[in-house]
Amino acid sequence: MMWIIVLFLSTFNTVLYVNGRPNFIVILTDDQDVLLGSMTPMNRTLELIGKHGATFPNAYVNSPICCPSRSTILTGKYLHNVFVKNNSISGNCSSSSWQNDFEPYSIGNMLKTEGNYTTFYGGKYLNKYGADEVGGVKHVPAGYDWWIGLVGNSKYYNYTLSINGTGKYFQDVYLTDLLRFYALDFLNQQHIKRNPFFMIVNPPAAHAPFTPAPRHKGAFSGVKAPRPISFNFSSTDKHWLVTMPPKHLPTDVSSLDNIHQSRLETLLAVDEMVEDIFMKLKEIDVLNDTFIIFTSDHGFHIGEFTQPWDKRQPYETDIKVPLLMRGPGITVKTVNKLVTLVDLAPTIFQLAMNGSSNTMDGKSFAEFLTTDEKQKRIEPEYLFIEYHGEGQSEYIDDGCPYSEDLSECRLSNWCKCQDSRNNTYTCVKYVMGDINLKYCKFYDDVNFKEAYDLVKDPYEITNIYSRLNEDLVTHLEAAIDKYLRE
Repeated sequence: MMWIIVLFLSTFNTVLYVNGRPNFIVILTDDQDVLLGSMTPMNRTLELIGKHGATFPNAYVNSPICCPSRSTILTGKYLHNVFVKNNSISGNCSSSSWQNDFEPYSIGNMLKTEGNYTTFYGGKYLNKYGADEVGGVKHVPAGYDWWIGLVGNSKYYNYTLSINGTGKYFQDVYLTDLLRFYALDFLNQQHIKRNPFFMIVNPPAAHAPFTPAPRHKGAFSGVKAPRPISFNFSSTDKHWLVTMPPKHLPTDVSSLDNIHQSRLETLLAVDEMVEDIFMKLKEIDVLNDTFIIFTSDHGFHIGEFTQPWDKRQPYETDIKVPLLMRGPGITVKTVNKLVTLVDLAPTIFQLAMNGSSNTMDGKSFAEFLTTDEKQKRIEPEYLFIEYHGEGQSEYIDDGCPYSEDLSECRLSNWCKCQDSRNNTYTCVKYVMGDINLKYCKFYDDVNFKEAYDLVKDPYEITNIYSRLNEDLVTHLEAAIDKYLRE
């Protein structure tokens, strides 16, 4: 193992960066899945990053919901260690506690303070950013020289940005295009030639309300949402939230097809932005010194297991995300290793600083950017997922006959609820050789369990928990407990 690490370090240390350290650009989309085809609009991105760098087909998030996942991505710390339970201030989303205890340890601030990086943040931050009770737009997270923070959740029009602590309202400027403008303006500054830079750009696509730029409306007209065997599949052996009525989608699901079309169309502006940023890097002659990373905060489902559309569930559609990375020293390759986005900040830190940070839980995957995986001996791989369910009466439409213990129950979605207070779970994914197993435990009144053999059952149709032998269950429970102690 030691020779692999030495080889990795020597490979990256032989790169002579103009500013002494590499640059980083992270493009972090919102709700962009892999399994339902959301990379279809990303032709430029796939060409410029994917075909000239590393592709990670087994990349996952650690929580399938916006604020918790983004908190993990920014800090490299597991959800239970940043105490972000949901998208509310009481759930520690952009709370005063988060600002004081964890923002100083975000990857942007660490690169700023330890590596003298010039830093840029644009777009969505955390869902409750900008709320008056936690500092409003005047609050600028530690470490950012350029702060273009979106107030609240993803929007395409009619939004407020905190521009370095000053709020500015935009009514009819498409947000993805405005973020492209600010990103290019940042790259045009003279300091780019003097200091290494870290940039993270967070467009709203493909999050609701699914509003494409006018130039892209109709680009995917007639495209239907995918119909895998899990689409409209009604199960009696899943967590009760998924099995609650209605048991099937209606005959007319054109609204789901329309959502799918619009989601794809919103991503076309992102694809254009990626190309423009790439060309700017080339124009100012820093492309060869810059790592470009493209990923998303979590996945999405449309119709799977009779759920209309959302995220929040432990299934592959919701937790699997795109991850592409190109940059100095990276060979063109597919990295099949399991990777979760808690590992992204440690990877960036190692590439920037040639070392590791003791504040992060994740593990750098930088060595796999240059190492042939076949040279590594086969070892078991694990990834950890956690989610805290939420019940909110304000997210239950009047015509839906449910209590405050549920959430996201909409008449437009046939009152199929997407969340509940006890939709709280931890999962571990275990991969070794021909084994690819997911095991989930729900913290409800019956301690419900789900397990799936993803080799034989990639769509997670059959819950095999009752067939698992006791020793394997004990092993998987121990793996979950180990993660919760980290």
